[in-house]
Amino acid sequence: MLSIKKNLAYNFLLSLSQVLLPLVSIPYISRILTPEGIGKVSFIDSFTYYFVSIAEFGIVVYGMREVARLRDDPPARDRAVSGLLSLHVLTSAISICLYSIAVFFLWQKIQDIRLLFFSFSFLLVNAFACEWYFLGMERFRYIMLRSLITRLLGLASLFLLVRAPEDYFLYYAIITGSAIVNGLWNSFYLFREVRISFRNIPWRRYAFQTRYTYAISLLADVTLILDVVFLRLLSLPAAVGLYAFSMKIVRTSSSLLTDSLLVFFPRVVALVRAEAYEEVKALVRRNIQLLLFFGIPMTLGIFVVAEPLVLVVLGPQFLPAVPNLQLLAFYLLLRVYNLFLSKQALIAHGQEKAYVKSLLLGAGIFVAATIPLSWRYADLGACMAILLSELATLLLNLYYCRRLVSYLPVWDNKSFLQALAASLPFVLLAAGLNHWLQAPLPVLLTAIPLCAAVYILIQGWGFRNELAMNARTTFTDYFLRRS
Repeated sequence: MLSIKKNLAYNFLLSLSQVLLPLVSIPYISRILTPEGIGKVSFIDSFTYYFVSIAEFGIVVYGMREVARLRDDPPARDRAVSGLLSLHVLTSAISICLYSIAVFFLWQKIQDIRLLFFSFSFLLVNAFACEWYFLGMERFRYIMLRSLITRLLGLASLFLLVRAPEDYFLYYAIITGSAIVNGLWNSFYLFREVRISFRNIPWRRYAFQTRYTYAISLLADVTLILDVVFLRLLSLPAAVGLYAFSMKIVRTSSSLLTDSLLVFFPRVVALVRAEAYEEVKALVRRNIQLLLFFGIPMTLGIFVVAEPLVLVVLGPQFLPAVPNLQLLAFYLLLRVYNLFLSKQALIAHGQEKAYVKSLLLGAGIFVAATIPLSWRYADLGACMAILLSELATLLLNLYYCRRLVSYLPVWDNKSFLQALAASLPFVLLAAGLNHWLQAPLPVLLTAIPLCAAVYILIQGWGFRNELAMNARTTFTDYFLRRS
């Protein structure tokens, strides 16, 4: 359990950087670039990542699980890594061909060869993507340090290079450049510590074994990536910019929680393989308590401070994005819980087929809803469609969890009710601060620490929440030892 705590700490630092650095970069970008320029970058970025997901072939989830299973058997692990990496090179070549065809037909929506150059460069380097290996090996310290360095370099480049609205292509160059550096860094370390061999690779076996995780990847990306593509096809670049930055705030915030799933997942897989089901139950229960403890206040917090948050982070030109952000605040909680059900419950127990069915339902509802809603309500319609899709996926996921892994605790009523009750005062606090302070920056700077303090006070001293009490004991013991 000590390594889980250390990995959670490393992962928390990484997730924190993913939240704090955009708080510096997004206000700058949203004031330098126009919604149209941001819309162009968001479109090409989402367009590119869909072909990344085609090339991914389900290897990320499957590879992470296989490396976690085989990490104590280096020869078997190296064979699996070699096979999966070579499969990814092949699927990447096919994906790049499909990408080239799609660019030909959608050139009128892109119309910038510079964006295509950076997009294509990233696709080439991504052929050797191997982040799944380091996740399966639980190398979270390495991942944290590497990502922090590239993110800080990217942030510095942003301020040095992006100076005018027409510099939107440099903004995209920095995004892809950071990803390329991460990919090359990973490949360097992978080839140093794993004996990679491309001889006698059983292609059919790996392709067959990844079929369900591949379907999961493609279907999940319908809402994760194609949401922006669909919106651009049905609306204007400005609507894409409003939607994309609203979603960026929510997804960046949710990464504090979703990234914790990556820490628990390899350990759950290893325990399931060892048939240590009581330990699995304890670990999964701790995970859901953690998600509810932070997820409920984050959802309600974003909802009540949406307007000052948009004005401070994005600027006045993005004020129409406030309803988007309020609606997407609930998407945050649904998404986090959905990923918990899929990874820790279904995929960790080999029930990928059930998750594919859930995603198929969600993708179908998203496509059916996003066309009329985005056509009629533009960016707000896209928010409605993705919320409906996530809710449908969650309900079917919950059904399969109850049926296929019934021994597993996938919900905690006590934790949910405590978190909800401790978060409700946010509504009155935010309303009072908006009335008294009025200016968005003072409201935001006061609301966040005040709401956090009230929440912790109610949870720790009012409800004596188990997670809060354990955290307090851990910190107390740590400082007593230091003194």
